[in-house]
Amino acid sequence: MVNLGYNELMLKHFVKYYLRASTKYRIHSPFVFDLLKDVIEDDRYYYAFDHLASLRARLLQKNEEIEILDLGAGSRKNSGKRRKISAIAKTSVSPVWQCHFLYRLVHQLQPATILEMGTSLGLSSMHLHFGNQKAAMITLEGSPEIARLAKENFQLLKANIELMEGPFEKTLPESLQKLVKIGLAFIDGHHLKIPTINYFEQILPFCDQDSVLIFDDIYWSDEMAEAWAELKKHPKVTLSIDLFWCGLLFFKEEFKEKQDFTIIPFKYKFWQIGLLK
Repeated sequence: MVNLGYNELMLKHFVKYYLRASTKYRIHSPFVFDLLKDVIEDDRYYYAFDHLASLRARLLQKNEEIEILDLGAGSRKNSGKRRKISAIAKTSVSPVWQCHFLYRLVHQLQPATILEMGTSLGLSSMHLHFGNQKAAMITLEGSPEIARLAKENFQLLKANIELMEGPFEKTLPESLQKLVKIGLAFIDGHHLKIPTINYFEQILPFCDQDSVLIFDDIYWSDEMAEAWAELKKHPKVTLSIDLFWCGLLFFKEEFKEKQDFTIIPFKYKFWQIGLLK
């Protein structure tokens, strides 16, 4: 078997995704079409984005080095136990367009509770939080120095987010007991198949028909692709949406038959308007 490098691996998965992906003109589910229109392809700019963009810019200028405790599968771009804050902000934080997606998804769905696994510097956390500031939110981070910086950033922007520091096997059960019910969960950490499936199984009893689970980096590796394929087959999952960079799982009882969608924004397949493939 040929061992592909990361770029070759991602290209392989992207080509497969692209060939099977559909645009909004092939989507017949009203719920999914609304997500496409109001979240995935929405380009409205919200007031909260200004403050978060300013914070990101400041972090990109910080050359202070901190010690990193990585409890997951590691970083593709950074190695070593010490990294500059600017390097973390550049390569280990969700990019702007992904953060805007998270904000819009929360703004659209208005979950009462939010769980994030993998805080990093807190930018994705605050996009989730500011999408619905009334939601009770807990974010989990395993690295003490990263957690310290994230807390400072929360305080700076007056974000009411509880951060639980420590390994996920300890903090996840505690956070689930605190939240009681999961409205939305963003799982962005420990990019390995077995842990990812284990997190899903732990979170599932706290979900209902209004819950949504977001799994980041579903094609980060072959085993993450295997995990995603297994998760969306779970009998309690009634709707899955594959956006390549992440996957969404829903449990809505209104969907009598399981629906799996692979979606791409129309601008990347502009000829697919319902008549042409």
